[in-house]
Formats: sequence, C-alpha cells, structure tokens
Amino acid sequence: MAGDYKGTDAQKKAVKEYQKTRDAIMLRPSKADGTQIRQAAADAGKSVQAYILQAVREYMDK
Repeated sequence: MAGDYKGTDAQKKAVKEYQKTRDAIMLRPSKADGTQIRQAAADAGKSVQAYILQAVREYMDK
C-alpha cells in the first residue's frame, strides 16, 4: 500500500498516517451482485465505497 505509493517523502508519510486511521474490510460478492452494486452506486451518483457505507449505516441505524 503505502510502500507502493510513488510520491515525495512527505506525501508517502501523509498516506501512511492516513492509512493508520482507516480499517480495511474486504467484500467478495459474486460477479452478478458486484455488477448490480456498481450500477446502483453509479445510478445514485456515488462511489461504490460511499454507496455501501451509506447502506450499512442505514441498516445499523434501524
């Protein structure tokens, strides 16, 4: 991740610090489900990450 980043030393440090504040949760939907999720996100004008996080937040708030 940060080791693969090509930038100045300051940029690399900033990326590394940012990544320390993030969690990584991997999802492996089927190709068909992935296509539907990507299309739904695009239709909503959101990135896939933003779309999924919004859906999860809404579900957790129920």
